Amino acid sequence: MAGRPDQRVDELREQLRALGYLDARVDRFVLGAAARRGKPITLASAASLRIGVLAGALLGPAAAIGLRARSPGLVISTTDAVVLAGYLALLFGLAAGVFAFISILTAGQAVRGLTLTPAFAQRARRAAAIAGLLVTTGCLVYLTLWWRAALATTTSGGLGATAAAIAVAVAISLLLGHGVTVTVLAYLARVGGTARVPAPGLPLSSWKAMLPVGLIAFAGAMALLLATASGDLSGRDVPALTVVSTAQRVDVIAIDGVDRATVDRLRAAGRLPAFARLLGQSVATLAPETDRDPAKVWTTIATGQPPARHGIRGLESRQIAGVEGQFRSESRVWSALTAATDLVRLTRPAIASGEQRLIPAFWEVAARAGLRTAVVHWWATWPAPQDLGIVISDRAILRLEAGGPLDGEIAPASLYQALAGTWPDRRARATARAARATPLDAPADIAAVFARAANLDATLIDLASDPVLGPLDLRVLYLPGLDIVQHSLFGAVEAGAMAPASAAERLKALEQYYVFLDEGLAQFTAGSDRLVMLIAEPGRVAQSSAGLLAVTGTAASAQHPTAADTAIAPTVLYALGVPVAHDLASSAVPDLFSATFVSAHPLRNVSTYGSRRLKSEPARGHTLDREMIERMRSLGYIR
Repeated sequence: MAGRPDQRVDELREQLRALGYLDARVDRFVLGAAARRGKPITLASAASLRIGVLAGALLGPAAAIGLRARSPGLVISTTDAVVLAGYLALLFGLAAGVFAFISILTAGQAVRGLTLTPAFAQRARRAAAIAGLLVTTGCLVYLTLWWRAALATTTSGGLGATAAAIAVAVAISLLLGHGVTVTVLAYLARVGGTARVPAPGLPLSSWKAMLPVGLIAFAGAMALLLATASGDLSGRDVPALTVVSTAQRVDVIAIDGVDRATVDRLRAAGRLPAFARLLGQSVATLAPETDRDPAKVWTTIATGQPPARHGIRGLESRQIAGVEGQFRSESRVWSALTAATDLVRLTRPAIASGEQRLIPAFWEVAARAGLRTAVVHWWATWPAPQDLGIVISDRAILRLEAGGPLDGEIAPASLYQALAGTWPDRRARATARAARATPLDAPADIAAVFARAANLDATLIDLASDPVLGPLDLRVLYLPGLDIVQHSLFGAVEAGAMAPASAAERLKALEQYYVFLDEGLAQFTAGSDRLVMLIAEPGRVAQSSAGLLAVTGTAASAQHPTAADTAIAPTVLYALGVPVAHDLASSAVPDLFSATFVSAHPLRNVSTYGSRRLKSEPARGHTLDREMIERMRSLGYIR
């Protein structure tokens, strides 16, 4: 009769109570409403939905915490954490619900054919246990590996925090496995009727049996973590850095887009006197790299660590709607997915920033050691920390052009007013220099590319030479103009598709840019007694070639060793008298320095420089995200 309760429902509820279920809150949440479902399939669906809700509520915040440790550039505020927890709760809830539904149906179908046999009760218990253990194991392995990924990029936390995180992972995994086990038993009790009641006391179905299972799971998860973790789980304190003065003040000049064959040819013709001087002493050949993404390559150089450690995996990243931080995935599946999420405005393009960088750069290490430092226009230096020397970040020129309050583009903030006051005159000088250097007989498109790159490099050299920066122990300058010209003239043209006359015009313009850049280097280093370290990389060329690290000054040798990109940062710090961290990917290259210098200043080491921790500060000015993307697109860095 309509409106009367289904007798099977009452029977099922009594069976569940007899088995010890529906007394615990979790059981009542998972099965309370599901037990009212008439058909086994609807019972499984309703219970799986609630298991998904439970998984989302638990795994969403836990995954957001893991992301904060793994990708601090993505989670930079409490709002970010809350929004990401919501996204991840939806994702994990849906995945857990589907997984639970499949597990329940698979276990049920494996046993339901035995409902009329004496073996049904025993098989039902076994199927429920296996389904619950599979869900528990899968969830625990995933959460353990998630935490291992976080440990790979941080030295904080220690063994206590790791044990606590694994204990939480075990509790969540057991809870979800328990829910699946209970649901399988309810499903099979519905299928088998009152004649065949599964007995209680199974693992993951009885809370009394959970403790030994939980201890075994905890031991297994810790063993998995110890077997796969690359970091020290005990944690390490970041030691104080003691500088032993080498009496050297250092200039680091980084030039992107250098072709060594072209430099050698123009040097031999006498057209590059500054390059000839800077390459006239010790020169290390850098191992060729197949990846030419500039943000990734130059962050590797700055930190002495590979991308897997420093966190900058590419120039272009993504920003999730409602989240200030950024992230990047190199997965092809994810790249295809972001095309769709960009279309519906769930994500949008962003440029890699310092918030994603996990490892301190060499100038930050030097500043923490008490040295006076300044860096100009290096990749991923925005937002500039206010307590680690002078930083004129990769967004500083945009801010000086746009005006308005700072949003982390320049540090210290007091420097902004001094630079802004001289900006019109500085731009006029740079424009005049670029106009004088631009080939008069070049086609309009080539002349435009040349002038824009020359204007940028001239501005950067002028900024780095400004006396307002004060006396510095370390001055760092990155010049991208040569790479911009080279990529614009040759990077987008297929081999063999260019007419000889056009190729000759472009090559002439490129050679002229080398001459222009040589004049800028002469201006920057004129009358200086500083140790100059020139870093040259081939840039975004189709065929990878070797870069170089040249050292010029009284402390330089005349040797020509080979080195990796990751050896540059420790070599700079060694020249300054800063101890080199053991956990860097490479050590310093003492062969670049004279025997007298090496004898007087033996290499010193510390265990680690630690991880990079930025203080989250609220934005004050208009964030130049859109302007930065347009600038990168106009310069050919992104499409």
